[in-house]
Amino acid sequence: MLEDRVARGLSLSLTALVAEFGISADTARRDLLALEARGVLRRVRGGALPVARPAAPMASRMQGADDAAEAIAAAALALVEDGMVLMLDGGTTVLRLARVLPPLPRGLIVTPSPAVAITTMGAGTPTYLVGGRLSPFGGIAVGRTAEQAVEAVAADLALLGACGLDAGFGLSADDADEAAVKAAMIGASARTVVLTGAAKIGRRARHRVVACEALDLLVTDASAGQTAAIEESGLEVRHA
Repeated sequence: MLEDRVARGLSLSLTALVAEFGISADTARRDLLALEARGVLRRVRGGALPVARPAAPMASRMQGADDAAEAIAAAALALVEDGMVLMLDGGTTVLRLARVLPPLPRGLIVTPSPAVAITTMGAGTPTYLVGGRLSPFGGIAVGRTAEQAVEAVAADLALLGACGLDAGFGLSADDADEAAVKAAMIGASARTVVLTGAAKIGRRARHRVVACEALDLLVTDASAGQTAAIEESGLEVRHA
């Protein structure tokens, strides 16, 4: 149970564990020591913090089928209309959305992802590729040049992937440079939608992008129970 909490990015309080499980502080410390020895967490005064493990690079994550990502992409299609200026992030779920988008001849796709750009351009949709150094995590251009290019666009809708989405911590990314580009995309868009699977709900990745209050909609395959705290923050949730 403790390992599951840590895997979701939650910190552990020694006092809270003693009260919840009716055990002694020494027993709780031994449990934390065992998990620390396995590299699961890092003990701190009064409890423990999870060891953040970044997601695998996008190239390896694209291997094989992902039914959840396909369902999320299908659910997000209704949000898109021809004539919109769309900010499309990188990552596997957003790329799957790009693959099922119909041609949008009166629209414009703005993306830092070469994979997304090739997909939407091939479908006949006008596409602007944001340049910069490519980050291997989400496969997107990063750096100040990329951020400035994004900031110079007025978009109707941003569709972003996530490394983590937690009610208290907000939207987060494993890579600091990717977090900065995501924040720029949010700032340049009238509305922001996050597309992410259940595994990312409740997770706190290394770098906060924005609080949940700065987002407009979450599209996910997570259950209502898993997203309850996020909905309480005021973020609308659509279940795929």
